[in-house]
Amino acid sequence: MTRAVVGLVAVALAVAGVLLLRAELMTVEVAQPEGSYTDVVVAASTVREDPAVQEEMTRGLVSACRLLVNADVVEDSFVQRGEGVFAFRLRPGLDEFDRRELGGCLRDLRVQHLLLDVRELRTISPGGRDDAGGRP
Repeated sequence: MTRAVVGLVAVALAVAGVLLLRAELMTVEVAQPEGSYTDVVVAASTVREDPAVQEEMTRGLVSACRLLVNADVVEDSFVQRGEGVFAFRLRPGLDEFDRRELGGCLRDLRVQHLLLDVRELRTISPGGRDDAGGRP
């Protein structure tokens, strides 16, 4: 009798675990309101590269990663805010899944000798509603 109970509990825990994992890993398209945007701030550091090419390397990685989330960098929004710190805006705004996807892509070493630290990744909806504050 105790083996049956233990087996039943193990099956229940396994099913619950699979359902929780499935919910966490599912890709769900969430339509963002018209006029929403996502502001991103990254800190770039280069290894064995001339610091003068830091901006160009960062732009290249941003261009590749924005394709994953189906958003465009707003024209003239890519600016340098400090030594190795860059900010840009994406439109349309990104939902939670896309923010995680973009943050992960930007942290990857897809451009050799470039490391990005995502400092801010925040989506703003019309009316000023902030969908994700600060670090992802």
